[in-house]
Amino acid sequence: MPARAQPSDFSVLLLRTAAIIATVAFAPACGDDAPSSPGTAGPGGTAGSVATTGGGGSAAGATSGAGGSTSAGGTNTVGGSPTGGSAGSAGAGLGGSTGGGAAGGGSGGTGGATQTCDLPSELSWTSSQPLITPKSPAGRNFVSIKDPTIVEYEGAYHVFATVFDNAASGQGWSSVYLTFSDWAEADAAPQLHMATLPTGGTVAPQVFYFTPHQKWYLIYQWGARYSTNDDIENPQGWSTPQPLLEGEPSGALDYWVICDDANCHLFFARDDGTLYRSKVAKEDFPNFSGYETVMSDSVADLFEAPNVYKVDGTDKYLLMVEAYGPRYFRSWTSDSLDGPWTELAATQQEPFAGAANVTFDGPDWSDDVSHGELLRSGHDERLTINACKLQFLYQGLDPSASGDYGLLPYKLGLLTAN
Repeated sequence: MPARAQPSDFSVLLLRTAAIIATVAFAPACGDDAPSSPGTAGPGGTAGSVATTGGGGSAAGATSGAGGSTSAGGTNTVGGSPTGGSAGSAGAGLGGSTGGGAAGGGSGGTGGATQTCDLPSELSWTSSQPLITPKSPAGRNFVSIKDPTIVEYEGAYHVFATVFDNAASGQGWSSVYLTFSDWAEADAAPQLHMATLPTGGTVAPQVFYFTPHQKWYLIYQWGARYSTNDDIENPQGWSTPQPLLEGEPSGALDYWVICDDANCHLFFARDDGTLYRSKVAKEDFPNFSGYETVMSDSVADLFEAPNVYKVDGTDKYLLMVEAYGPRYFRSWTSDSLDGPWTELAATQQEPFAGAANVTFDGPDWSDDVSHGELLRSGHDERLTINACKLQFLYQGLDPSASGDYGLLPYKLGLLTAN
């Protein structure tokens, strides 16, 4: 029998290279369906293409890297944007030296989905001790800090809040801005007096990024006003106040904006047992005009401080309104910002958040769960929240405090859902 012909070294190399490529290209992906933590890198990149050389001599860059590694997702991004593959290893040339392999053009893996939850019908919370207390600049005497709005952006929390100034030169409501990256640092963060900025005092504020305009909006009173800024980290960048609502009723307060895909909605109160709303097409924001009644009740049961959010992973919106005796929050849900609204946790005995369902990490320091804001999962006009990890920054008060409302020593604490 004639001897079987042996394959050439060159043929062996090509066969082995093809086998490696097939293995990488058809390897099953992992973790695409299971939830992962934010920013987890997906599977490795796809194999780079093969480059071969002719006969003898050196083969510089004989093969490109197979399946480059991916980097972790971006900061504060769910399943962040992985980068392309890393450089491939050197390929062995036939009968010559080895040249550096070309960078593998591996595509980044797909990040896993973030876990989402429906809103629970019954809630319980644990409160921190006071995390933010009033800090007065020279010549001022801030006795309370309240009405906070909070947004997390690029690894930092940004808080705007009302203060009451009891300075000898005159009493009055004003506001402050502070930023910090960790709650342990919150009370040490400098508090910038907003009255020194072009906005003037921004009482009962709300902040969000309006994507169509690529600007930050700060909504506040009295009456309904707004300012804009290209950079939330630049307090001096806020514009002078502009009117927000044409035909605004007297006594209106605590304005709250949220947008869906087509419209923006302005909710507000008047301390008269009625919740109001104005509506404008998204392309016409912020030019609100006129208003309608959303719901009515007794003054104590539908007081002020409306909050409205879109619940991640669901078709639901959450509406919260402050009630009193002591202060607590009632809640409703709807699949549309136009309503109708269905009660969720809406009594003093079974509130969304209040004395009946809050315990304290340490001494009980407040019977009130008053004007505040849920921590959002995003920062834009949709006002999204993740119901799997609810937290609420609120104003609380020593139960023994009494007297003039402006002089009550409100502080800010954080509720975390159990």
